[in-house]
Amino acid sequence: MSIASDVISTNTKLTNMRNALRELLTHHGIVYYNDDDVFTLARRVWFLIHPTSGTPSASYNDFASVGQPVYVKVYKDSDDDGELPDGSVADFFISINGGSEIHLTSLFDNGQASCSYIPENAGDTLSIKALVNDFIGIDLELEVLAFRYEDEYDVSSESYTLVKYPSSANITITEVDEFNSDYDYANGVEVSKTYGSSQAAYMIPTSLLDGIDLTDTGIHFSAIVSPMYSSSSGWASGICLLNSKNLSHYRDNKILELGAYPGKKGLKYSGTNHTINEINTSSGQLTLNGAFKFELWYDGSYVKAIISHYWNDTVYYSYESSSLPDAIANMQTVFPAFMIYDYGGKIRFRECLIEPWSRD
Repeated sequence: MSIASDVISTNTKLTNMRNALRELLTHHGIVYYNDDDVFTLARRVWFLIHPTSGTPSASYNDFASVGQPVYVKVYKDSDDDGELPDGSVADFFISINGGSEIHLTSLFDNGQASCSYIPENAGDTLSIKALVNDFIGIDLELEVLAFRYEDEYDVSSESYTLVKYPSSANITITEVDEFNSDYDYANGVEVSKTYGSSQAAYMIPTSLLDGIDLTDTGIHFSAIVSPMYSSSSGWASGICLLNSKNLSHYRDNKILELGAYPGKKGLKYSGTNHTINEINTSSGQLTLNGAFKFELWYDGSYVKAIISHYWNDTVYYSYESSSLPDAIANMQTVFPAFMIYDYGGKIRFRECLIEPWSRD
């Protein structure tokens, strides 16, 4: 028999098998799709042995942003409360701006099936449906944001990249099980450095390491911060927006920061002359090793900053202005970061949220 004949014979057998599987699934009311191959059809036969007749549960990202995977998972037991066997099929349908649906299949593993999709364009509407045997577990629509980062509840230092100056600066990064004595049920990331006035450490979310383009949007940066120190000669810690992560000086070229300092707290900045200047600060040092919510809003022509108690409404610092110093006005690219600098320094942080923002 020739190779061509073998191919024809094999294709005929596969076609017959596919048709037989479709008939079997149709007879028993099990859903299949025209783009299913023979192997996917065969896996759907699991629903004959482990039937499902209810809506699966699901979990998913509640946001979508350019370049970051959106994860969707479905969970389903069979009608007899037994776990669906590994290899059972779940279906996912994805469309952009109401366009044609992309059909993806996923196989169950340890009771769950998952799918991920990476959005490409800000402003798109991403629609995702997840089904198990035609029972919809989730049907959601998400607007694709230009950027977004949010910590998981269990914060990991692996989500951040250290940028420091100089390269010889001695920086220690650890994950702590207890954020502080009042917030002892949550972990955090601790960053500290040894004595040295012209040194700085910046922790940037790795997913934002290419920088954020603020040409068409503003930014909101929020986190729980615990200011600490390791020197009585001066210290600074908090959150900031760097104009560059390629440091040639511990003050970069342009920095807008919301920080805690000896005897005061508030907004400071640096320009191309590397000099630290005040925009606005208020007297009264934040309690060392306490837990505070730092929030910073910026859109190039406007800034707003609040430091408050980490869970109640007590406000320790508040300021807003539409008149920014020229040095840090209209920064088109920024790198949001947690900072420590000056003589010694230590900071703990968690619950970071970085997202687009508009005064409108």
